[in-house]
Amino acid sequence: MNPKPYTLYLKPLSYLEEDEEVKTPRLYPVVRAVPPAGRNLSGKAQVDFLRRYARQAVAHSARPLDLSIDVFNTDEKGAPLPADGVYWSLSHKPDYVAGIAARHPTGIDIEKIRPVGRRLYAKVIDESERKLLDGDPNFLFFRFWTAKEVVLKRMGIGLAGLSKCRVRRVIDDDQLVVDYQATGFTVIQTFFNDHIAAVLKTAQDTIEWQLG
Repeated sequence: MNPKPYTLYLKPLSYLEEDEEVKTPRLYPVVRAVPPAGRNLSGKAQVDFLRRYARQAVAHSARPLDLSIDVFNTDEKGAPLPADGVYWSLSHKPDYVAGIAARHPTGIDIEKIRPVGRRLYAKVIDESERKLLDGDPNFLFFRFWTAKEVVLKRMGIGLAGLSKCRVRRVIDDDQLVVDYQATGFTVIQTFFNDHIAAVLKTAQDTIEWQLG
């Protein structure tokens, strides 16, 4: 199972016609390429730029839902706090940022697919999980890593809960189910330019990735 080729999918914010009936809730996770001005920075300056750019992605994600967010507070553990009922999550890497807004707790993550050491691989993926998929081990590692990361973000606990996360089932190339303390979470993923992005999906949600 190999990463899918990148397909640009960016709809304008006005893509919903006034008379269009939306039968199921939609979420619009946004992934944006980092401009040269951000990629050329380093250290804290780059982190600050990426964080601001990822917050813009969150705001972009909120607009099709008729939501607005301009306050991005976090708790003592760094977990996002909802703003006026708007839940949010973001992630950033040197080349891409990702953000999502929703009316319910959510989580998003983005990673570049790259080689990982055996020790880290064994820490994240146990023997039962290895049996779920075949293919390039680095690609599989980041499928599982990003899936677990969005669940932990949803729970607001961070990597401290990693050992309690298990991938229970791989549904298809884009979806899998992660268990956390006997609760199953569906994760939707997309692949582009050697990167993988993941987001949580409730049973009622329809995911429409906004890549650009």
